[in-house]
Amino acid sequence: MIEEEKKSEDPVDLAPTRAPPKRTLPVEIRNLTFSYDGEKKNIVDLNCVVEPNSKVILVGANGAGKSTLLRILTGQIFMGMTSETFLVNGKKQVNDQFNGVAYLGGTWKRRRTGFEGMCPYTMDVPAHEMMAKWQQDFKERRDELVRVLGINLNWRMHECSDGQRKKVRLMIKLLRPFQLCVIDEFAADLDIFSRKRFFDWLSKECGERGASVVYCTHIFDQADEWATHVAFMQLNKTLSPVHRLATYEPYQNILKRSGKDRAYCPMYTLVLEELERQYKEQTDLFAEDNRCLADVIMEQQGQELGGDRHEQEAEGDQTGWVSGRLTRQLNAADNEEKRQERKDRRLSSQSNTE
Repeated sequence: MIEEEKKSEDPVDLAPTRAPPKRTLPVEIRNLTFSYDGEKKNIVDLNCVVEPNSKVILVGANGAGKSTLLRILTGQIFMGMTSETFLVNGKKQVNDQFNGVAYLGGTWKRRRTGFEGMCPYTMDVPAHEMMAKWQQDFKERRDELVRVLGINLNWRMHECSDGQRKKVRLMIKLLRPFQLCVIDEFAADLDIFSRKRFFDWLSKECGERGASVVYCTHIFDQADEWATHVAFMQLNKTLSPVHRLATYEPYQNILKRSGKDRAYCPMYTLVLEELERQYKEQTDLFAEDNRCLADVIMEQQGQELGGDRHEQEAEGDQTGWVSGRLTRQLNAADNEEKRQERKDRRLSSQSNTE
């Protein structure tokens, strides 16, 4: 009886247990296949998962598909692909900056939307007038980037060196806080001090806000102390798993080498040995055992077609999309509609007076 009374006095928690909130992954892609022309596969059954607070080095041979993957991640390519899962920051539509994605890539140099002759980053305007509304909205973050990168907001863009112009571009593209920053070989023009400060700042963004960075590069200085993961875009158009460097056995074995075998830049050694392995295992180039490895690889790369030919072909095809054309078409249609409205009002006014 006493035991029953004690049991009845014990509080009973009837509240349903709640599952912990599910983390939003910066990148979650399953079985992605992509083709520029609908025939040859440029990416095959790609799987890519990037965790929050990850700094991923994306590497691969020229023409392997690295830039294509980055353009897919940033929404520049959205046709011609199929996938089981495609989520960037938890959304199916990437939409670049408005989905927390910052893209630092070479297409800035080629595409001049709204400009037919002059690139906006070479105009005779001061840096503080570039995207002035964004600079006002994110003034504190702007000032931090100015300090980190060493920018003078009174620089006139047409007078800037390539390195100074690159700093201003970085500032503009990073004004909005990001959850995923995608870099396609974009820090090459920065001097070693600016590059170190820039990557230290990226590390702070990842650590404080749980952001992630995917950095595609062939330059590996500071990669060993900065990166947390590495992924290989392979010659067979697939992507390796995103390896955590702290537990990736090939990388750890390179770190253990000593004496004449010591690797002074472990990431460089890792990538070189991985690419050699890919060319030996995924191609049939090595029928002659006595041929120099580098000679065979360079000969094969010299036979490839232009890597950006698909974009140029699309611009030449008047049935396809051309950068900037859609905006002009929409503006023209809008202007035509407004002209028709004015004409209708004028005719209506004339009929009323009669």
